[in-house]
Amino acid sequence: MKELRFFCSPIITPVVELSPAETHHLLNVCRLKLGDRVELFDGAGSLAFATIAEITHRRVQLQVEEIRHLCPSAGGRVIIAVSLAKGQRFDWLIEKCTELGVDRIFPVIFERTVKLAKGKNIIQRYEALALAAAKQSRRLFLPRIDSPAPLSSALEILKNDFPAGRILLGSLSEQAKPLLPFLPGDTDVIAFVGPEGGLTEPEESLLDAFSVTTVRLTDTTLRIETAAVAFAAILSVQRDSRF
Repeated sequence: MKELRFFCSPIITPVVELSPAETHHLLNVCRLKLGDRVELFDGAGSLAFATIAEITHRRVQLQVEEIRHLCPSAGGRVIIAVSLAKGQRFDWLIEKCTELGVDRIFPVIFERTVKLAKGKNIIQRYEALALAAAKQSRRLFLPRIDSPAPLSSALEILKNDFPAGRILLGSLSEQAKPLLPFLPGDTDVIAFVGPEGGLTEPEESLLDAFSVTTVRLTDTTLRIETAAVAFAAILSVQRDSRF
């Protein structure tokens, strides 16, 4: 049985101390004890093996025995740029895209986006959901989650960050091409998912100006979160199948 994994940043030797949230999880949820072995990860490619060395009131120290470092990929990254969705649907999207190994999630505000993210701590909320999903799925790299931004800003930012990336847009248009031939390989792929109300003409023109390729996921109309996860699953599997 694999050791339980906890988040810790930075991971240093010889001793580290967990955050209050991770301490609560270790002591009150997992009920681990002195001498138990655990794994630690920092969300940036480091994995450590440690033993619980000291437990005091709401405080846990661990003896780090070994640290391994994995370098992030320089290509073949999967970026999901997606319209915000109502209720808990976007939370589910964050969790599943994290589990599937998406590298970056960019919430986009389209003209017909219905639900706008509110609150100054919205990104912290999304990051907490991604952290929990990363622990469950045992991935070492946390996805980057951007602050919600209008379509024009999202396109500019992502094109600047991934100048050689291929930009796709999920569509049911008769001109849309099947997704499967667009194998990511070593190319970064930015997949846009629009709102359920569809795109406006100015948005379509803007996407055309960025040489966006429209692709078809299925013959059925998908909800925002379903389309995003479908993109994430197909692109991540194709990327990871290279190895």
